[in-house]
Amino acid sequence: MKYISLFVLVVIGNVFALSAQEELNIYGNLSFGPHRVGFEQLTHSYQTNESIRVLDISMWYPAEKDGKKLKFSDYLNYKNELSDLELLETISIGISGKANTFPKDSLELLLHSQMKASQSAEPKKDKYPLLVWSSRYGTVEYQNILSEYLTSHGYVVAFVEDKPNAPFPWQIQSTEQKEIALNRQVADLTNTISFLKQKNNIDKTKIGLLSWSYAGESVVLAQMSDSNIDVVIGLSSIGFSWGVFLGAGISEKVSPEKLNVPYLILSERIGTNGKTKTPPDIFNEMHPKSRYVSFEGLSHGSFNALEGMIPGILKTNKVQPWSKGGEIAQIGYEVICKITQNFLDAIFYKSNLVVFDEDIEKLEETLFPNTISVSIPKK
Repeated sequence: MKYISLFVLVVIGNVFALSAQEELNIYGNLSFGPHRVGFEQLTHSYQTNESIRVLDISMWYPAEKDGKKLKFSDYLNYKNELSDLELLETISIGISGKANTFPKDSLELLLHSQMKASQSAEPKKDKYPLLVWSSRYGTVEYQNILSEYLTSHGYVVAFVEDKPNAPFPWQIQSTEQKEIALNRQVADLTNTISFLKQKNNIDKTKIGLLSWSYAGESVVLAQMSDSNIDVVIGLSSIGFSWGVFLGAGISEKVSPEKLNVPYLILSERIGTNGKTKTPPDIFNEMHPKSRYVSFEGLSHGSFNALEGMIPGILKTNKVQPWSKGGEIAQIGYEVICKITQNFLDAIFYKSNLVVFDEDIEKLEETLFPNTISVSIPKK
């Protein structure tokens, strides 16, 4: 294990420091790539033994030119279900856990922020690696910045969800029904990959999975069952010994010999239960190009934009109990985006991870409040 010691910053105050007169830079210091970003929504269906599954797919892709730019509110209300008042309450609750936490004019400034993506822009004619998010509700709202960022660097990024949405894992009572729901998510992922591989802008030889929060189980099971998958990214997500659907039962389904592609596991150092998080027990049996990257000072919410990046941009410490506010929130999410891109580039376009490992060290100057540790499988 390699440790990179960084400075410690104390973020003082609990003030929403953005005035309505300021222009909001929602992307902070992220360096976007050369590609313009398009966004579209698709519907896909497939037959199961019981019924026809109907899926909604949100997709970001490299575009030929800009068109009608999305606003941040378009991502929050991509299903066209929320009124203006509900949007204000939704964004406030998403950031802080409470409605009416922030001034209305400041929230409106955020909601009207222009995004990188253009609605239904013409796709570029080239072929790009496909990255598919696991079925974690809220991905369009919470991970749009990372999705746009990766797209600008030459990836097609998609999120699939069932229609209508199934219950959350903790709303399902029986163990049997939880396993059925998890298996449906795995089938949704693999069927979506097969469907999207038919599109002209997809490089069929380069497929990856992304997961965040509680959606790690389906990613692990999908990777083990689908030989098309080349890489897996987990943002405070991947667990091989416990999951929200199967609990400890997930460990019985994980076969180390089937974890035969590189995994990048990004995690906060201290979990929401106050315990120190370490690489999984089977980590040394995983693919040698796998990496476990741990961040001291970040929290579970730091790994999505709405609970991580946005509080930093807004200069507020009024955040969810499982998140961080202030400057560290912005810097942390920016570094998470960069590390994710670097790893994907290394796996898809380079023969080894030398540059990736070197770049981790260079991030010492960026993520100055924290300590990053990197673990490599010892085979």
